[in-house]
Amino acid sequence: MKVATKQDKPFNRKFGNAKPKAKMKLSKKKLPKSSSSNPTVKKFREAAKRSAVGGHFPNIGSTKATLNQQLGNGLTLEALEKHNAAIGEFTEASLQDDAASIGGTTFNTWATNLTGCTNVTFNRVHRYINSSSSVQKEILAVLAAVTEVIKEKGGEGKDVQYFGVLVSSLQEADKTDTKMAMAHLLSIVIKKVPLAVLQSRFSQVVKVLLDVITDCVKQETFSPLKAALSCLASLLRVQDVNRWTEPSTEHAYRALLAFVSHRKPKLRKAAHTAVKIVLRGSLLMQQTPAPPFHPAAPLTAQHCLKLIESSKGPSSKVEILHILSLLKDILSLCPHSNVKSLCESLLKIMTLTDLVVRSTCMEVLHRLFTAKPTSKIMPADMNGQIITALYDYQPSEKDGQPMIAWLKVMEAAAVNLASQDAELGINHLPRLFSTCMTCLLSDRHDVAKAAVATMKALLLECLEPNKEVILAKKANSQTVTALQKVMKSLETGLSYQFHSMWGLVFQLWSTVFLAVGKIIPEMLLKCLSSMGDLRDTPHFSYKVEMDHAIGSAVKAMGPRLVLKAIPLGITGDHDNLEFPRAWLLPVIRDNITHTELGFFTSYFLPLAARFKNIAEVSARNNQIAKSKAYETLQLQIWSMLKGFCDHPTDLKQSFQGIAKTLGTALSDREDLRMDVMSALRSLIMCSLDSDSDKAEIGRFAKNFLPILFNLFTTPGLNDGMHLAVLETVKKYLLVSDSKLLSAFLDKCLEKMGDLEVNIYRNIALLDLAIAMIPYADPTRLNQMFELALPRVQSDDKTIQKKSYRVLEEICSGKTAGCRDLLSSNLDKITETLLHSLSKSSPSSKAPRLRCLIHVYKNLQEKNMYIFMATLPEAILCTKEIGVKARAAAYELIIVMSETYIRWHGDVTEKESLGEFVNKVLAGLAGSPHMISATLLALTRIVYHYKDKLAGAVLDNMIDSVCLLLASKTREIIKTALGFVKVILSAYENTVLAAHLKDLLNSLHEIAVKGNMRRLTKIIYLKLIKRFGYELIVNLTQEGVHKLLKNIHKSQERAKRKEKEDAGSEDEDEESDDEDQITAQPESIDDLLKDTDSEMDDDDSKKTRVKKGKKRHGKDAWLMETGDDGIVDFMDPTASKQVFATKPKDNSGDKKTEDKERGFKLSADGRLIITQDEEEKEKGRKRSGNEDDNEDELEELLAAMGGELRNKTKKRKMDAAAPGDSDDGNEPSTSKYKAGGSGIHRPTAQESRQPKEKSAAFGQDYRAKRASGDMKKKGQPDPFAYVPLDFKSLNKRKQMKVKGSFKNLVKGAKKGAASGMKFKARRGKKQ
Repeated sequence: MKVATKQDKPFNRKFGNAKPKAKMKLSKKKLPKSSSSNPTVKKFREAAKRSAVGGHFPNIGSTKATLNQQLGNGLTLEALEKHNAAIGEFTEASLQDDAASIGGTTFNTWATNLTGCTNVTFNRVHRYINSSSSVQKEILAVLAAVTEVIKEKGGEGKDVQYFGVLVSSLQEADKTDTKMAMAHLLSIVIKKVPLAVLQSRFSQVVKVLLDVITDCVKQETFSPLKAALSCLASLLRVQDVNRWTEPSTEHAYRALLAFVSHRKPKLRKAAHTAVKIVLRGSLLMQQTPAPPFHPAAPLTAQHCLKLIESSKGPSSKVEILHILSLLKDILSLCPHSNVKSLCESLLKIMTLTDLVVRSTCMEVLHRLFTAKPTSKIMPADMNGQIITALYDYQPSEKDGQPMIAWLKVMEAAAVNLASQDAELGINHLPRLFSTCMTCLLSDRHDVAKAAVATMKALLLECLEPNKEVILAKKANSQTVTALQKVMKSLETGLSYQFHSMWGLVFQLWSTVFLAVGKIIPEMLLKCLSSMGDLRDTPHFSYKVEMDHAIGSAVKAMGPRLVLKAIPLGITGDHDNLEFPRAWLLPVIRDNITHTELGFFTSYFLPLAARFKNIAEVSARNNQIAKSKAYETLQLQIWSMLKGFCDHPTDLKQSFQGIAKTLGTALSDREDLRMDVMSALRSLIMCSLDSDSDKAEIGRFAKNFLPILFNLFTTPGLNDGMHLAVLETVKKYLLVSDSKLLSAFLDKCLEKMGDLEVNIYRNIALLDLAIAMIPYADPTRLNQMFELALPRVQSDDKTIQKKSYRVLEEICSGKTAGCRDLLSSNLDKITETLLHSLSKSSPSSKAPRLRCLIHVYKNLQEKNMYIFMATLPEAILCTKEIGVKARAAAYELIIVMSETYIRWHGDVTEKESLGEFVNKVLAGLAGSPHMISATLLALTRIVYHYKDKLAGAVLDNMIDSVCLLLASKTREIIKTALGFVKVILSAYENTVLAAHLKDLLNSLHEIAVKGNMRRLTKIIYLKLIKRFGYELIVNLTQEGVHKLLKNIHKSQERAKRKEKEDAGSEDEDEESDDEDQITAQPESIDDLLKDTDSEMDDDDSKKTRVKKGKKRHGKDAWLMETGDDGIVDFMDPTASKQVFATKPKDNSGDKKTEDKERGFKLSADGRLIITQDEEEKEKGRKRSGNEDDNEDELEELLAAMGGELRNKTKKRKMDAAAPGDSDDGNEPSTSKYKAGGSGIHRPTAQESRQPKEKSAAFGQDYRAKRASGDMKKKGQPDPFAYVPLDFKSLNKRKQMKVKGSFKNLVKGAKKGAASGMKFKARRGKKQ
């Protein structure tokens, strides 16, 4: 039976064979007119059919004849299959045989009807449906045509079927765009095709791809090449070793290499990527064990070497850079012989003066060394030879960027050499360290900083990892000599020659002590002593850096050797009371670790006792200063005890000698208790890893625990000391004997039952009993349970809280005894908790709720009575003041929901969760406080079950919250807004869209009234981020449009500011600032917390726009030195004279020629010719003695000070005409005034001079001899008018204006009062 060709169903090029009656809601745009009037030409489908029949294999002529014959008789599926089988083409059966298990899943997307494709591999292509690009439209059309052909042949649309049709169609495509679209689709699907198909059909597929590449090169149509290269790389990647021995495979790989230096950047990049895929990502390189290099690696290296050697002259610089760009990634994958040849070529290229080529070669070598090649690729000898050769290419220390790059390369080379051959690597270090120390003398701080970073890396990665090798070869004089040379070079940094870089030098020495101090500490004692003497010098400016360096020495070498090199100098006999070396004590205290505890016992402990005696004697002799000084010293010594107890190396041998002293200090010395307890806790935690150390400390539990118990039960301790004692007791219980703990617990229970024990002691005993619960046996656990259970209803709040804590520890089930007790007494505990609800105090809420949590976790059988009794309590406790109580309430609600779901295992989890939410929703019918608490509980449930809670249950909650937003109670509104904020963060737009209108209507009244304005603003901000500004504005009423507009403006302003900030950043800052991961809220309180940070625009990621800096090969400078100033390029060190940055000109001794040629110039370029000295003198005499008198008066007033000086100076400045002097010192006698244009234009200096201020208003009325004002003939009275100014209408300056009028009125009243008094006195006299 023949298959119809669907002539009655026209093919739509853009949208495939979509049915006209099918309802497709793709977008709001109207479908194009072609959907109703398609052309009758079906070129894509027919081209696919032709290509599917007329394959790309041999016997092309016979293929066409067969095709014509079959087309004449009618195209059928059987004919297609027979024809493909006859010519060796792809057939459905052969493809299925090649792939033993080819699973294909179909997925209908919104673009399925347009292309007919349901394969998920092409989901990325479906996104092109709304694109305006003709290329992407072409890809969609080709995909539709290929899909139709597959469906006509009865295919299911699997990856293999698309692969076969696309390969068959690719060669027959004659149009460039069509060929590009097919190659693009093939590059997508070839990655999903099984390996068996790609390996068995390798020859056929390679021929098609090579033909396509050849045709494109001949026709100079480059658009299909990128996809074709990707397909070729994916095909070569999966071939085995045997296939790579065939010439055809090599020929195919050479096709990739032909484009590695192509002039088109995209093609070149695609070729580089393809080569890296083959060499690095091939399946044969992922085998175990993997071969040392890919079979194609020698071919690649030879090709690159040939291109480099054939590139000569300045015109070949670009081609060299292209090859170097490829070598960055593949040089470490080549065999030894090729790596050697390429490195030699790189060194030859670096002799050129082109800075870009040289820096790129440095980058290639850096990538080679950082790749850590194996010894088969780069032996240690060759690595060392490259290091030696690179010294000839060392840039000048004054040239920043090249020198920093050179240091990075040398660092990577030395680290790689040390990892292969430690002895050879160490022998190369002295010269490199000497060079780095020379860089510290450079006037460029970035070079010095890079040199220090290089030396730090060498110390940490070359010396520290090879510790065993160095210790084993101590007898080898060559290795020790190399280290001594390194230390000598580093020691020169302590000389005054490096004083400007001492900050960096001491940072370096800190690393030296950490790296070498543990290996050969004796070698550092001399340097350490020199540093101590330097630290004692007066006015030393680098004390912080020095203390950090010596602290590192303490960490690595221990306090014994540090004090040997830098003696403390304090013995108690005739000490200098200024204690110049007292700075050592805090340095040792802050850095000591992993050292000998016995050294503290033998050296510091006697010293502290001696200082204590001296302080007591001095206090009795009224030597207060001396007493305080020694008292402080002995306290500082005791503060070091914790550091000595941090992983001591001799705990088992030394603890016995100090235990008695510590016990005495705990009992008698209140000022030392905190230090001693901190040291004990540190010792106990460190001893848990060693059974012998643990037994040693536990042996003294019978001595320390009674002391700690007595301290804890003694009234009068402050809170800090009280908690420290309890914490120490808990730690010591970890290493104590169980029999001893049982005896202590019996005494504790006995005293708790004693009625004569006071309240404070009873509470302390309860705390101790709680601490010993995990170590109690079942009998004593039962006693504690019976003792604590009735006390939960005690009227004393503290006793009640501690009793709940006992129940909490038992219910937590940390031990088997606790779990057994809980299971046997669960009903009793539950009943007690229910009956004690009315008497529970607020301070007991948290432990009570935690008890309920443990109870629910152990309730296996359904008990709705307990559930319904505790649910209101859990909801109400979400409004508790205590943070711990709220957290426990939220946790209890979640545990209750999980328990409820577990009880109802016969229904689905979604149904059970819905029932639980409905029970919680019943709380919305209560008081405002209960409604608020219920909303908080619902918010926590939504936040926890956001992935499971949906549908009618969620709709019901949101509707209820929308109704509650209309409440008049502020408490309810606040919690409802919190719920809205959480659902906006938890759910997608598709879920929220159905409720968007209701939410916006509910928020309207709150936003208009101004209540909760900040919360509503946050919610509107989230809504705008989610749904866009336009949609939210259209759905809201006019009353909130102003607020929305303000939020939108703030968002846009923030975006613009981010773009400006990103655009103005430097490259260095951009490389350091990486995308930050924002921490997610860990609790419901964090999510509900109202923070101003939510107002920031944190929805979009900050994109760093990197500005590429153009580098030109000609941007190079020569530093000419010597008598003749000529650079000899034949000199091996000539490369140091070629700078990438402009060198500084230090020839400051030569005086530059005066540009003004002896005359002064005005701002507009006119010459200023001044008078001679004699003419100036005559001018001064003609001016009279008046100016001289004024100068003398001014000098006198300047010496005396006062207001008159300013007035005189002002009068003098007013008398001088502006612009008389151009240089500010000498007056000009010229009467010329600038004006007009050209050289007569006013100068900038004149234009900037202020205009002459008019006389102050009322100045004419002032009397010259008397005080006050006087009348003028023909003018208004002086007191009758006030000057009006437009500036007085400014509202911001209203108070200032009122103040001026107030003073005016006050003065007028004062004058009037004086006049009235004078008039009254005159009347009396009359």
